[in-house]
Amino acid sequence: MSDVYQAYLALLRSLGKNLEQLSALAQKKAAAANSDDLMALDEIMKQEQAMTLAFRGMEQTREKLLSQLGCGDLPLSRMPEHFPPEAQGQAREAVALLQKQYQDYRKEADGARTVLERHLREVDAIITSMGGASAPEGGPGYVPPPPPDTPPSMKTDFRA
Repeated sequence: MSDVYQAYLALLRSLGKNLEQLSALAQKKAAAANSDDLMALDEIMKQEQAMTLAFRGMEQTREKLLSQLGCGDLPLSRMPEHFPPEAQGQAREAVALLQKQYQDYRKEADGARTVLERHLREVDAIITSMGGASAPEGGPGYVPPPPPDTPPSMKTDFRA
């Protein structure tokens, strides 16, 4: 089997390991949110951002390998068909494992997102109950309340 096929299999394994790390981070994120540990949550999010950069590099490597293999637009599930016969079994195993790791990651990430959204809704309700403006529907972030009206005696007339 050529080096390009081996490199592609190594890339799939590396992607799988990174997905496992992201799954673990998603679990930690949900736990940090549930325990109201904002410092831990911030650190976890920084780790996720660093992993995102690693995934960008892997994506570039994947594109380069796919072009070398002549499989540019081929979905991952069909990649084993384009490997040499003696390597198709390894490729199928690597693809199946990666797909399972991705499903596991999605499950953990969806769970963490649900926890975070629940806590954000609670914070929004508290802000609203304290007289602040709630977050706009369908929009990101918190909208601060408008500034209070200044009494006329505190206004300065600069026209003079």
